[in-house]
Amino acid sequence: MQKTWNFHKIFLIKQRKLIADLGISPILAQVLINRGIDTSRSAEQFLKSQRSNFADAFLLKGMRKAVDRVRKAIENKEKIFIYGDYDVDGLTSCALLFYVLADLGAEVSCYIPHRMEEGYGLNTDACKSIKKKSASLMITVDCGINSFEEIKYLASLGIDTIVTDHHQPQEDKIPAAYSVINPHQKDCPYPYKELAGVGLAYKLAEALTGGTKDISEHLDLVALGTVSDMAALVGENRLFVKYGLEVLAKTKKAGLKALMEVAGISKGKISAYHIGFMLGPRINATGRMGSTEKALKLLLSKDAAESHELAKMLDQENRQRQRIEGKTLKEALNMVENEVNFKHHRSVVLHNDNWHPGVIGIVASRIAERFYRPTILISTAKTLGKGSGRSIKNFNMFDTLDKCKHLLKEFGGHEKAAGLSILRENLTEFKTIFNQLAHQLLDVQDLVPALDIDMEIALGALSEKLIMELEKCAPFGIGNPQPLFVSRNLKLKNKPRILRANTYKLWLTDDKITCEA
Repeated sequence: MQKTWNFHKIFLIKQRKLIADLGISPILAQVLINRGIDTSRSAEQFLKSQRSNFADAFLLKGMRKAVDRVRKAIENKEKIFIYGDYDVDGLTSCALLFYVLADLGAEVSCYIPHRMEEGYGLNTDACKSIKKKSASLMITVDCGINSFEEIKYLASLGIDTIVTDHHQPQEDKIPAAYSVINPHQKDCPYPYKELAGVGLAYKLAEALTGGTKDISEHLDLVALGTVSDMAALVGENRLFVKYGLEVLAKTKKAGLKALMEVAGISKGKISAYHIGFMLGPRINATGRMGSTEKALKLLLSKDAAESHELAKMLDQENRQRQRIEGKTLKEALNMVENEVNFKHHRSVVLHNDNWHPGVIGIVASRIAERFYRPTILISTAKTLGKGSGRSIKNFNMFDTLDKCKHLLKEFGGHEKAAGLSILRENLTEFKTIFNQLAHQLLDVQDLVPALDIDMEIALGALSEKLIMELEKCAPFGIGNPQPLFVSRNLKLKNKPRILRANTYKLWLTDDKITCEA
């Protein structure tokens, strides 16, 4: 789609203040201002990114109570179960807590539900299974905030539950767990609200060790889960990923070493890109296709040979996932052409009996990106349809689904992405109401994607020094995009050369500097 170019306003007074106080270039100063970092103090903190900027874990509501209960369980040799989600965020959260609890002497096991057979979150059959294994304490990671009935059921079985979850509570209701750790709950004084599930797991681990053990070796898992969950890379998330990438580059975990080798990532500097497009999808693939057993086993493996075999299996499953995803995308695009009229539809809701529930989230993301409409894809292979939604700017997916909840069996997620289940007979009405809400919430200009451009610069302003200076803003991702500039009045230095279909190589100049493009 044609995109609107949005140029940030130039704030010369703020620019000059940052330049004078920090000795940085006008371009870096403006890039920082564009990201809301417009005071000398906040800019210095952002550029230095010190670990001292992490907030105290005990500021999280429920943390003290949770820590006391876990320590009591370890002391009394109670069986602890970590109950996670089947995506990368959930799996890394499980692995991280397993490592730390085992190191503290706990008797600990993990439980990850099967995507196709059990679905997301807690379920009563899993609760029964955990009770049979004599557990008396369960810690949820990346799930549990809306599992009201299941947590009541666990209590009736004599199992205390500690919920750690970063998803939004429905209507601000909190389950009757022993302790709930979620920065979105009311009256939680924790200053940063956007931690991924694995970030919260790390905070719990940090509080449990009380500074007596260095757990920074597990920041590789925090970076992996945070980037894969598409969390905003600002605030503490950015710090977690920045330091986590350094740990990942020299990780001692056999599983992560093997996975990087299979993915073709050379030793040395690793970026958020490598996680988002190479490591994360391979770990996610097993959960999307069904069981996460191999992925969790890989994250916990200490054996090089075993890790290499598991990494190869994950790579193969990822290739299979890509084939299924490609077929689903093709079918979805055909349905958009036949069923969606963009004059009347400000949303896309599609369903198909043959779609694999494990790939519809990725395909929904591709459709939303291509047509710039909030998109929900639903697999109706069973009586109860399983759906996955992806949003666009100015459209809160979670809040909109909350307004349709009378038609849904269950739902959960956040502003940008959500999951749901729905009975087949409610699909037609749901499509209508969801589209009506999209009309109310989105203006015509909201349906045009935008490029947010940091500033216009002369091509001659580019230098190695500037590039190194801009690297101080890394890691880049959601909430902290790579700097984007515009240069005008350029000339072709030579005739473009066709490398392959739709790919050209050329040289551009502004008469002061010449760049390859």
